[in-house]
Amino acid sequence: MGTIKSVQLFFQEGTSDKLYNAQIVEDGGAYTVSVQWGRRGSSLQTGSKAVRVTRAKAEATFDRIVREKRSKGYEEIAGNVRPAAVAPPAGKGSASKAGAGTKRAVVGHAAQLLTPIEDDELDQFLADDDMIAQQKIDGVRVLVTITPTGELVATNRHGQPTQMASGNALAGLAYLPKATVVDGEILDNAYWLFDVLAIAGTDVRTHGYLDRYKLLDEELEPALTGNAQILPLAKTAKAKRTLHDKLRRAGAEGIVFKQRDAPYSHGRVTSQRKYKFIKSADVIILENVGNAYKMAVMDGAKIFECGNVFAGTTNASRKDLDARLARGERPVAEVRYLYATDDHQLFQPVFVALRDDKLARTCLRSQLLETSRRVIV
Repeated sequence: MGTIKSVQLFFQEGTSDKLYNAQIVEDGGAYTVSVQWGRRGSSLQTGSKAVRVTRAKAEATFDRIVREKRSKGYEEIAGNVRPAAVAPPAGKGSASKAGAGTKRAVVGHAAQLLTPIEDDELDQFLADDDMIAQQKIDGVRVLVTITPTGELVATNRHGQPTQMASGNALAGLAYLPKATVVDGEILDNAYWLFDVLAIAGTDVRTHGYLDRYKLLDEELEPALTGNAQILPLAKTAKAKRTLHDKLRRAGAEGIVFKQRDAPYSHGRVTSQRKYKFIKSADVIILENVGNAYKMAVMDGAKIFECGNVFAGTTNASRKDLDARLARGERPVAEVRYLYATDDHQLFQPVFVALRDDKLARTCLRSQLLETSRRVIV
């Protein structure tokens, strides 16, 4: 076993200070592309981008990795080019040198983001009188500012202009007061409002959530037309439990909890929480496809590919998976996922564990569960 080719890369800018190493290793006439990555000065994670392939395929994979990393601003450690003792500030580091640090202008408000809760916290939030509940919509987050001239300016969660907002979805906001800012999600051609930051030039972000929702419902709702609607909420413990049960039965994505008296603050906060209805499945691992592991299930006598998984794997589990695949095995693994798409591709899969107690023929396509993204309860 010997190293045929290797590279050491680094990226430094602002709070980022990381390494990415890659090697082509020869092993009994076959070739594996091994990689290591992580924050400089800490233990690096390890993995493989190609396992026991031909030299030509290994070199193509290696070259692609280096090309992709360099396009993102990574620099090769060679000669006098080495990481600085401290990463340079934003605008003066690796990304900026490569032209990869250019960002869209911020023209709107940054969004308030939801913090996840765990399974063992759900009942607590359902019973908490300080928390109201709403459906979690699987749409596109869009904040809309109605300018003093009446123009509708759509921005993403970072306050940057977005092209994800269709004119049809936002047309129903045309009669809102000027100098108003609302927050919501676009699902298909509908815009579902769930918060307001300003009304007719008055900043209401310091108001509690229920007060802001009352302004939405009483002040703005009468001016909405077309596909613009306000997302309903549940206030009492009984109403929240009923909403939760309806959402589960309907196959919705999840439920959101919001603290009644909390102001609107940008970024991820603990006053607004989310709980996703996570599903699990047993899948067959077919191969290491470079940056993830290809999953499949059985559709009758045929193998049906259902996506790739990397999240949740560790150095140890990747080493185990690669060794099994190199031996020609097709191991079975348990994964968790948010939902299966219409064509049964797993959305946001997370590796849980290898299941030596399960057989590949028991990993059936029928176990994959879809989510009704378009349902509003």
